[in-house]
Amino acid sequence: EAHHILHEELGFDQSKTKKLIQVYDRNGDGHLSYEEFIWFYWKIQEKKEELRDIFKRFDADDSQSISYDEAKRVLRDFKFSDAEIQTMMELHDQNHDGQLQYEEFVHFWNACGGRKPSSS
Repeated sequence: EAHHILHEELGFDQSKTKKLIQVYDRNGDGHLSYEEFIWFYWKIQEKKEELRDIFKRFDADDSQSISYDEAKRVLRDFKFSDAEIQTMMELHDQNHDGQLQYEEFVHFWNACGGRKPSSS
């Protein structure tokens, strides 16, 4: 259940989900108690908010989608080549419209390493 939510909302793969749950499973029983779940839930909400903020940083024209040029503008800080950016855009552009909507962006951002861009 947690993996489905984390995959859909944050683009996490099975391995990343398992590691995250282990962090919040404080008593090590392999399950999240109510208290552990509440803590886990709030951290996930923080991560979702962070992703929304990053999406807005990419979406310079506030179109609710990210173009290749917008992605390139931000990803230059991470030393991605134009070809790498183009390939990642094509890979994650599920509806093939040449843009990344938020849901597509979540997976794209995780493929980029999921780090916060600089504020420049």
